[in-house]
Amino acid sequence: MRAFDVMSAPAVTVSPGTSIEEAAALVAEHGFAALPVVDDQGRLVGVVSGEDLLREELRARRVAHHVGEAMSDLVVAVDAEMPVGEIARQLLGHHYRSLPVLAGDLLVGVVSRGDLLRALTPQDEVTAARISKLLCDNLGARPWDVVVVSGTATVLGPFTGRDEEQAVAALAESVPGVRSVLVQPCAEDV
Repeated sequence: MRAFDVMSAPAVTVSPGTSIEEAAALVAEHGFAALPVVDDQGRLVGVVSGEDLLREELRARRVAHHVGEAMSDLVVAVDAEMPVGEIARQLLGHHYRSLPVLAGDLLVGVVSRGDLLRALTPQDEVTAARISKLLCDNLGARPWDVVVVSGTATVLGPFTGRDEEQAVAALAESVPGVRSVLVQPCAEDV
């Protein structure tokens, strides 16, 4: 897999002329760590971080009024063809939360730690985690063990009765990616 396969696109961007307030609103709305700054042709010219924007918002006498005045023009970016292993090394080695993705000199997306996790985590494990959360949210924390293999979910655990087993099965079946559910009662460890 390469950056192009896992990146989020299109990227939410700002221009150097975007106001600090507008950029701060975008960061707050989307929960981004930073925003790529692009020129009129879509070329990456900088990055403005949430920290940069917060600093400007908190200054009594604002120095910067536009992104171009607060952004960093020293940007680390990855090529759209870069393998995900190298991207992970960049993100982790430099403590970046995300990196712009370029095709030539044009910004084509952004790859984040979350993008890599989604791409590298087997779908069955994601589905099992969703089922576990759904069960806990609706039926309370219990010592259930959820395993998903090729879309078949198996829920092992102590159940209070047949009604609870049916509720567990119905909840598990409601999770996208689940094709069938097996509920297997077992004695609770003492």
